[in-house]
Amino acid sequence: MGLWVTSPALRARERIRWQTAANRAQGGRSVGGRIFLTNQRLVFEPNRIDSITGGRQWAVPLSAIHEVGFQTRDRNLFSGGLRNRLRLTCADGDDELIVVNHLDDVIDVLETARLAAG
Repeated sequence: MGLWVTSPALRARERIRWQTAANRAQGGRSVGGRIFLTNQRLVFEPNRIDSITGGRQWAVPLSAIHEVGFQTRDRNLFSGGLRNRLRLTCADGDDELIVVNHLDDVIDVLETARLAAG
């Protein structure tokens, strides 16, 4: 946070529960930043450099995440495909791909939050 990534604007009664560094696939490239898990949403905030170069904030309500899993490597150098990635299947049918460290632990945290949001 601080100099590189700003905290997301929170809604009424929304609180940050957990956060970690992440890169989100966006438009064929990987945008650096952080994901924030709140009691209502999962939010990606790009770092300031990627924000200047077109990186965008993204958010999804926890109730709109239908599946939390992983995407195997696809060798796409520019969108994080050299690593296994977090895959979120959302209500709108889109899959979001996010590079994080400790992938199995992140999947557990997000799946628990998704199920609790019901």
